[in-house]
Amino acid sequence: MMENYSELYEGELERPDGWVGRAIVRMEDDRLLVGKGQYVDDIVLPEQLYAVFVRSPYPSAKIRQINFAKAENMPGLVKCIDAKMLEGLGSIKPNWIVPGTEARGRPPLAKEFVRYVGEPVAVVIAGSEAEAIDASEQVDIIYQQLSFVLDQNDALQSDAPVVHNDMETNVSTEFKVGNGGFDEIAEQAPFKISYDLKNQRLIPFPIECRAINASYDTASGRMLVYVTQQLPHMFRYMLAQALDFPENKLRIISPDVGGGFGAKMHFYQEDLVTSFASKLLGRPVKWTERRRESVNATTHGRDHNMTVHVAAEKDGKILAIKVDSRANIGAYLSSMGSGVPTVNVGLFIMGVYAIPNAEARIQCVYTNTPPVDAYRGAGRPEAAYVVERTVDRLAHELGLDPADVRLKNFLSEDALPIRQPTGAMIDSGRYADTLNRAIEMAEYKAFRSKQKQLRDEGRLTGIGIGNYTETCGVGPGQVQGLVGFDRGGFESARVRVDSDGRATVFSGSHSHGQGHVTTFAQIAADELKIPIDQIEVVQGDTDAVPQGVGTFNSRSVVVGGSAVKIAAERVFDRIQTLAAHLLQTNVADMLLENGFFTDTVSSKSLSYAEVSHASWAGQNIPSDLGIGLDETEFYHPKAMSAPYGSHIAEVEICAETGELSLLNYTAVDDCGVVINPLLARGQVHGGIAQGIGQALFEDGTSGADGSAPLEPSIPRTDMLPRFQTEHTVTESWTNPLGAKGLGEGGTIGAPPAIVNAAIDALWHLGVRELEMPLTPEKILTAILSAGSGIEL
Repeated sequence: MMENYSELYEGELERPDGWVGRAIVRMEDDRLLVGKGQYVDDIVLPEQLYAVFVRSPYPSAKIRQINFAKAENMPGLVKCIDAKMLEGLGSIKPNWIVPGTEARGRPPLAKEFVRYVGEPVAVVIAGSEAEAIDASEQVDIIYQQLSFVLDQNDALQSDAPVVHNDMETNVSTEFKVGNGGFDEIAEQAPFKISYDLKNQRLIPFPIECRAINASYDTASGRMLVYVTQQLPHMFRYMLAQALDFPENKLRIISPDVGGGFGAKMHFYQEDLVTSFASKLLGRPVKWTERRRESVNATTHGRDHNMTVHVAAEKDGKILAIKVDSRANIGAYLSSMGSGVPTVNVGLFIMGVYAIPNAEARIQCVYTNTPPVDAYRGAGRPEAAYVVERTVDRLAHELGLDPADVRLKNFLSEDALPIRQPTGAMIDSGRYADTLNRAIEMAEYKAFRSKQKQLRDEGRLTGIGIGNYTETCGVGPGQVQGLVGFDRGGFESARVRVDSDGRATVFSGSHSHGQGHVTTFAQIAADELKIPIDQIEVVQGDTDAVPQGVGTFNSRSVVVGGSAVKIAAERVFDRIQTLAAHLLQTNVADMLLENGFFTDTVSSKSLSYAEVSHASWAGQNIPSDLGIGLDETEFYHPKAMSAPYGSHIAEVEICAETGELSLLNYTAVDDCGVVINPLLARGQVHGGIAQGIGQALFEDGTSGADGSAPLEPSIPRTDMLPRFQTEHTVTESWTNPLGAKGLGEGGTIGAPPAIVNAAIDALWHLGVRELEMPLTPEKILTAILSAGSGIEL
């Protein structure tokens, strides 16, 4: 076993006795590293056809005419489809609609109006992808361009163009949360500030673009769909509803998925139209998104403007916080488009702090841009940015150290669990311990001492902290229903031990890079008492695994892993009960070592495989035990866990060019019980890299013509420093593993840590705020503006 999967102990956790807690290299990587992975675009079916979509070049226009005459004469052309041919198909409906929302879902193909650059207007189907591309370029569409609006602040103006002409304004949702009282408290507070913040629009940019290959069988009436998806069962439900197709005749397979980051858990126009085309033509139809399409056709993230008001004591104790926020949700309401910028932001504006009064008012605004939806962190990065910038801004205004202000305001361990005034439920945490450890690792005090010396030499260095919390493992379902979230909060696992003693785990969760095969095998191995190389993990096939929810909100270990643990426990209970029966002894008198059950009284023994075979053979089985070793669990969490962490960034800025160098980055995260320290470290590193991308490089904001940038500036490995990472462990009582989520932490903690560090370096020059991404141009402009008092 150890020869196949070497153990790499990183030092931050003691070597465990069981499989959980071991830093084992990923079991699924071998075939991926040698090019044996199977992605949707690798799948070519008999009589395969290919689809290419014709998209709007305008952010807002009326469709006057669509002419397919030239395209229909192109070689290999099979079919051209526009909206008129899709009469009767449902729209692309969101499944998180916050109460009171004016929801406008996406039409499968634009019929009368286009509302953003990249909106699909027609589809061309041909015998090869090249032929489909050539034919698509011959589709002649006449548009009448209309007025448009791209920014949410502009869209709220009384004279702004209305994105949906059946609405009077562009406001989709107005959401309020908190216990109020800010104005009264602020009136009496010794210190108060107000300022504006912005979380820019981001493009998810997974290494694998979206793809779908739908195959309708005219003989059986069944449809098989291969698709890049984080939620295969949810996708099956949404496709069945929109296509008016029997769900029990739909099989969804999501094979290897090259990154998702939230964008691949939605149901898109291309999914519906491609599936419709396969049913219409009786042949498989495949569409693979091109990178240039992806930046406009796949959902974006963030795009949130905020005005923050804070009241505090002069010693840095925060008394109250109020946030007025405008979220750009794009031209249509995507799957979670109303919930992410409202519930996921509003509930977490207090972070990990004991703030007596907090309130938020959030407006979701339609604009002529691609729809905005969940992107890694999904609202929690925006919330953390609010409160972490607030703490730093307050500290600098009062002449205090930002670390000290945080320690003064932390929720205490004995106050937990707690429901904050905004409604966020925090299960457990030791925030001071985590921050103090990060401060120690980053040598924070030494940096502060050296910073003064370097400043005297004219060097601009800064250090910034970003604390965060979130809740992970969406559930319970009753709570989801209250906020309009039409999605399950459970997760499924089926665990089966076959007659040779080897096991298979069927999981409703689905990996897109997280390492589920390894972590779920570790969890099952501990419960089944067998090595992990005797366990196979199956996921992503709706015909093979029980009804599941899927992977998002860092829920896979917390909810999916708990389902695996419980199902495996029940299977092992059956195994050892049967072993005791066959050995004619009691369970308490039996020992399992090296794959053998041994009666410690008589010394008789049976191998694990022999007991497993006996169960499936069905002979000499107690009547109350039943046949087989097969258990299914639909685990439904009673509450959500709240992971947290402290991130510290060190930067230096060139005063002449505005260029920022990220010198060091330290992260101490607490995700409860760590299943695999090596994979956990990988999750932290990946999240930090994406958070750094937002802070320093990436901007998906539409240009003046409404189109997204074709090449978002995502960070490369050589643009990142080495990360110092460590974990503290505060177990969660919300699930049997004691685990919390982890995958989103870096994207939440990194942006405020880096921006705080940059402003720390420039505060003495008069710089008070910087907008992400912190490009040299923005930084230099801020330095010059602060020094001269002139807006450049």
